Amino acid sequence: MDGTAVAEGRIAQTVGVRFSLDETFDVGSDMGTPVVEDYLDKMPFAFTGTLKKFVVVLEPENLTPEERKRLLEEEARALMSAH
Repeated sequence: MDGTAVAEGRIAQTVGVRFSLDETFDVGSDMGTPVVEDYLDKMPFAFTGTLKKFVVVLEPENLTPEERKRLLEEEARALMSAH
C-alpha cells in the first residue's frame, strides 16, 4: 500500500487445478463471492484509491518430486472429469 508491501505469506495448501468459474482476478472491485455471507450486501467492494503498480512474482517451481507427482495426478483427474 502506498509503495509498501502490507502482507506476504505462503498458502500451505490449495485445491489443485480446480477453480470456480465465477471467481476472477478483479482489479478495481471484487465481483466474486465474499469470504463470508456477512459481506454480501456490501458487494462489489469498489476500490477508491489509486493503483500505481501491480506486481506478480512467478518463482521457479519449488515442488518436491512427490508434490509434483500428486499435482500431475490431480490435473489428470480434473481433466478426465471435465469431459
